[in-house]
Amino acid sequence: MTKSINIGLMESIRSVQPPGKWKIIVVDSKSSMILNAACKMYDILEENVTLVENIERKRQPYPTLEAIYFLTPCRESILRLVDDFSRTPTYKAAHVHFTSGLNDQLFDDLNKRLKATGAADYIQSLKELYVDFMVNESAVFTVDPITSFLTIFGQDPRSEPDESLKTTAKQLLSVCATLGEDPIIRYQTRSEGDIHPQGSPAGKLAHIVQKEVDGFCRLNPNFPPPRQPPQPRATLLIVDRSIDPAAPLLHEFTYQAMINDVLPVEESENHTGVKYSHEFYQADGSVTSKDVILDEEDNIYKSIRHMHIAECSDRLVEKFNEFLTENKVGGANTDAGPKNSAKSLKDMKEMLTNLPQFQDLKAKYSAHLSIAQECMSFFERHKLNSVGNLEQNMVTGETADGETPKTIVLDMVPLLDDPNVSPTDKARLLMLYIIWKEGGIFEDDKRKLIEHAKLKGEYRDAVNNLPLIGVKLTRIRRPEKSSFLKKRKQKKNKDEETPYELSRYVPVLKKVMEAHLSNTLDPNQFAFTRQSDMEPGEDHGGSVPGQGGIPASGISLRTTKPTWSKRTNSINVTPTNGAKLIVFVIGGASYSEIRSAYEIGESYNRDVFIGSTELLRPNSFIDHLGHLRQPVPPPPSVIPPYVAPAPPQIQRNDSSASKTASLMSHMHISSPASINSKGSSVSLDKMSSSPGSEETGEKKKKKKGLARLFG
Repeated sequence: MTKSINIGLMESIRSVQPPGKWKIIVVDSKSSMILNAACKMYDILEENVTLVENIERKRQPYPTLEAIYFLTPCRESILRLVDDFSRTPTYKAAHVHFTSGLNDQLFDDLNKRLKATGAADYIQSLKELYVDFMVNESAVFTVDPITSFLTIFGQDPRSEPDESLKTTAKQLLSVCATLGEDPIIRYQTRSEGDIHPQGSPAGKLAHIVQKEVDGFCRLNPNFPPPRQPPQPRATLLIVDRSIDPAAPLLHEFTYQAMINDVLPVEESENHTGVKYSHEFYQADGSVTSKDVILDEEDNIYKSIRHMHIAECSDRLVEKFNEFLTENKVGGANTDAGPKNSAKSLKDMKEMLTNLPQFQDLKAKYSAHLSIAQECMSFFERHKLNSVGNLEQNMVTGETADGETPKTIVLDMVPLLDDPNVSPTDKARLLMLYIIWKEGGIFEDDKRKLIEHAKLKGEYRDAVNNLPLIGVKLTRIRRPEKSSFLKKRKQKKNKDEETPYELSRYVPVLKKVMEAHLSNTLDPNQFAFTRQSDMEPGEDHGGSVPGQGGIPASGISLRTTKPTWSKRTNSINVTPTNGAKLIVFVIGGASYSEIRSAYEIGESYNRDVFIGSTELLRPNSFIDHLGHLRQPVPPPPSVIPPYVAPAPPQIQRNDSSASKTASLMSHMHISSPASINSKGSSVSLDKMSSSPGSEETGEKKKKKKGLARLFG
């Protein structure tokens, strides 16, 4: 997916060939994030680009150079564009590219302002690119608004959930346009617990997206572009967060998920990874602190991010020894003292101090060594072995031995009382217990457990708000047994793969993806926006989608027995490079679900993409749950409010500043404002396209929704 956007953006830059050869790129704060995530500064500069500037900041005019604008279609950026050519033109000409389609109101306003100010004379072209979403990884994307979970599941009567869905739908159109797909759209027909009696958010979003895609295809009759060899249509599968409230609460012990759960990381500047501060070994052996970016640019991180932390440690040692062997064979001086290879993370730590000649690789290995050790240390300090085992027993409905768990409460209460278990982990345990009970717990039992855990504030609110995402919280005392265990409890197959005991749970979304690709996804639970798309197709082997009924209609997806077979139905499934699968989760996707998308793509040899309004960390999910009954805050504004430029002032002849500016201009010396222009330039030096997606079409990367400029 990153590759698709990269090709589209670079084609747009190459398409502008001014007579003077050189050109400037102008972005706003939101479009710069898209450019940052997809392109390297080196690649951009290779296309005769002299500078990348932010339209929101004061810039030095370059009246002899043409500019390529990449702008968000919003009022603020439109007004700033008009300002650039209203008085003294900032550039010789403008080639304007909006990141998505302009609505009629914005287009009319832009047209009127450009004509009224005379700025229209400088606009050479106007295009819509449909790239207004963030590609976080090669198979992962996010769209607006980030407040979607609060808007869709919260109780604020002023939250306007339908407007939130419309915003999301427009960006999902951009995803489809970027991938060159007019997809079959399926959706979760009802939220768990029937919390949306007026219609599921997934159903509403699906029909809005269908309308957007239909409109786009009418304006672009050659869309989708032809492919060689031909491929069947992709499927866009839309669900909401209620489908699996357990997944964001569970401790996931794979490398990427654990980093985002237990370590103090921050999102990287370009939103394609995280930043973590770790201890770094310098050439002289001394230790200092250093920030490291964990993203797909780091091949070591990319190769181990979905491994269990225990397996990850072994792989780090293995790759480190390969590095030593390769460099020793190559004649490099790799004398690491008495040892020729590492057998543990401790050995790695000692040997890294003796590798001053490989600073870059040394820094990466040192970073991952520090991170792996910190994760394991956290695991021990916070008793995550006991916590994780109890979590798995609850969400799978069975112990590691395949037996029915009979001591859940006895195992849980000591952990709720333990000061070494964090309040967040206690809240997670209690919420998973309530989810496990399915029919809810008694009110007095809930009160006692909360007192044991000493939960206060947002943690208590998070527990009490579980019904808002479809979880039954309490029940009255009567002789009634939940059917939960009967549904969940099944004997293991003897040939079933045995996972790590702390990683037995399979996210519901993974089972849904597998059911779709094996053509057993029930159309009663996952309906089609078009009846015609239910007809047999080549990608379904000539059968009607959903035959086989897995999961069966009427049974909660949460209680469908998971399987740990590495490839579900692998005997009956022949891996083919068939139709793409795009999965979208309203309200946030967990890292276990992201990992599942990669695994499904690899197992079925398909392009599988997963997107959401947010990449959910457990702490964020609990925080969101705790605020569901409070007013929804406005989404953070990326583009600052527009402020009209000050009218030009008449400068006095005796002004020393005026004389200085005039002298500098005649001497071709940059003004103070331009000297600081680096601050307004977009930093792209660490960005690159990701090799994860194999999209190869060229014309599908950019859309020209406006055939003519101004009538």
